[in-house]
Amino acid sequence: MGPWTIYLPTSQWRPHLPPDVVLLQGFATGPRAMTPLCRALEARGLVCAVPRLRRRSGYLQLGTVGFAGRELAAYLDSLPEGVQPWIVGHSIGGVIARQAIQLEGAADRVAGLVTIGAPHRGTPAALAGLAVGLGILSPTPFNMLPLAPTIRRMNRAEWPGSVPLLSIVSWSDLFCPPPFGSLPFEDGNRVRTHKLSGHGHTDLLRSPEVEALVAGMILGEDVQKEPAAQGQ
Repeated sequence: MGPWTIYLPTSQWRPHLPPDVVLLQGFATGPRAMTPLCRALEARGLVCAVPRLRRRSGYLQLGTVGFAGRELAAYLDSLPEGVQPWIVGHSIGGVIARQAIQLEGAADRVAGLVTIGAPHRGTPAALAGLAVGLGILSPTPFNMLPLAPTIRRMNRAEWPGSVPLLSIVSWSDLFCPPPFGSLPFEDGNRVRTHKLSGHGHTDLLRSPEVEALVAGMILGEDVQKEPAAQGQ
């Protein structure tokens, strides 16, 4: 889950200019976790922002998916008319983005969504978090269980056809391997899952391969064909 620096406070990537890309970090990590990806995207000329959702608890993504999704929808609605950023969400950040798009009416305010290691079907790893007491500090682990109402509600809801969606997952991600990060409603075209190997949960955010996939999706470049699946 390292490096340890991703938990440190930072003033970087606060929303200032209207963003081309809005990035959401994962559970119990700070905005600094998105720095490698932000730098890679800004090197391609894209303006990046990592909004702070729900004040203090939002800084480390400790709030509920429902509340954070409403906060994200409100932030998107506050952007100037005509600004439609891409959303890039890591881990629970990807689920929060789905909440905003599918259930909070933000579909017409975004250009598309890329999720990285996001538990679209929930994850049994959330049980480990509850076992060590994380459920006392935050309700988020309850939201990531496979049978959680939050997950089930989103997977029953229709995905808006106007919003392209790419889920990037890795067989080496112990928190969210492909069986739990694959999209339940993918069509293989505008909505699809791309499976990798060799990247752990937060390693995905520092991978040049992932950076190329994200940038390619946003800039309309061809997304690489995924390598032969491993772990099946």
